[in-house]
Amino acid sequence: MTIREATIDDAPFLALVLVEALGDDIMERSVDGICLQDQRRLDLLVESIRCDGTLYCWRHAVIAQDADGKPLGALVAYPSDGYMQMRQRTFTMLDELITFDVSTMDAEASPGEYYLDSIAVVPEARGRGVARELLRHGIAIARKMRLPAVLACEPANLGAMSLYESLGFRHYGDLFIFGHRYLRLVVSDRGLEIACK
Repeated sequence: MTIREATIDDAPFLALVLVEALGDDIMERSVDGICLQDQRRLDLLVESIRCDGTLYCWRHAVIAQDADGKPLGALVAYPSDGYMQMRQRTFTMLDELITFDVSTMDAEASPGEYYLDSIAVVPEARGRGVARELLRHGIAIARKMRLPAVLACEPANLGAMSLYESLGFRHYGDLFIFGHRYLRLVVSDRGLEIACK
């Protein structure tokens, strides 16, 4: 397995990753084909992924792939500078998909952080360490930038929580995002207190 930077041509795969990361089992369902509703959602996401200045821009992603170049998973992550502007642009583009009150949503990322926004692995590659390697890659980028790595985790997702804790993430507060409460997890070499704003 290797990890490479995403290209604009990866936008359709990244759209699947984003939907899957939000708790939808679209990767499993897509084996039998995509329904029109799912296709519309994916098309809108692909459009936002191909645009600079959005949260989910392909420039913010890395792809894990096998020896044949088949994508196994992806991580979308970015420094938090300009987060609110990127969020505004992204949510405007995806307005048709948004079913929650954006005004009640916390900022996922605070200034001075490297935010690990979305991660997902294709079903046939799960349990093989792909997510762990993608997260390690994200943490390494954060360390190079001298920023704490931050992510959000659903409280009920015990498998993900166990993985995150094994990589050094610790619970520091909660976030209300996408209409639900998430745990805010942080890992930092400079002392976790800097990320507890």
